[in-house]
This record gives sequence, C-alpha cells and structure tokens, in this order.
Amino acid sequence: MSDVTPELPIVVQERVRWGDCDPLGIIYYGTYIRFFEVAENEMFRAAGLPYHVLRVERQVQLPRKAFQVEFHSPAEMDELMEIRVGVSRIGETSITMRFEAYRASDLRHRASATVTVVSVEKASIAKKPLPPFVKDALRPYLVRSA
Repeated sequence: MSDVTPELPIVVQERVRWGDCDPLGIIYYGTYIRFFEVAENEMFRAAGLPYHVLRVERQVQLPRKAFQVEFHSPAEMDELMEIRVGVSRIGETSITMRFEAYRASDLRHRASATVTVVSVEKASIAKKPLPPFVKDALRPYLVRSA
C-alpha cells in the first residue's frame, strides 16, 4: 500500500473490463480518462450540479484544457478500482481536479492525475468567469494539493 489519499472527498468504484485492457490483460492507459470522468460526474452530482442542471439548465460549459497523469502500477482485467477525486483549485475561469486511482482490495496505488476545465461561452469557446454558484457548490470539495 502506498501514498493513500483519504482526504479526497468523493470515492467511486469501477471495474476494469475486457475492452479496457490490452492483449496482455493490463489496463490501457486511456481507460483512466473514463474512470476519472465517472468520479468527476459523481463529484458534480454530490455538489448539486448534475449534468442536466449545470450544462442544460444553467448553460455552464466546462471543456477540458489540461490532463496530466502519472502511472504507478498496472491494473489488470476484472480488477475493482477505487477512484478518489477532489478540487485542488478554483480559479477565476477554471477548476482543477485531482484524482487518485487504487486497486480497491488493498489500495495499491495505480495512477494519479489532474484535470483542468475552463468556463467558456458555448458559441465562441471564449473564456468567461466561473459563475459564483459553481464556485460555491464546489468549495466543500477543495483539498490540499499533493
């Protein structure tokens, strides 16, 4: 067990499936994007900002600006993963989220990542300030950076 980060407030579990693996049965690196997106969606839902509210009703657009990942050990086929997420920074126009992925059975560290999203106007994709209600809703999920 290494470098477990219990302070990340949202925890989801997701299984490594057949289509997530390379021919050796080891997780394909791109699968982590899906895992992190599942955790991100659950954090926004817990904050009272599910997709329908945030993007449809309130018209808040948050495309990805940056994705950085470090792999610690390979996950394998049918492994139950535990993905933890919190917000590491809320800026004027952006949000940076921190993710940690572990094997659920023994919390063996699999990967660490950050994802930054930016508030934009839908038509022009020009940056715009984050609405105060988004900042307020995500503030309880702020965590210290690694």
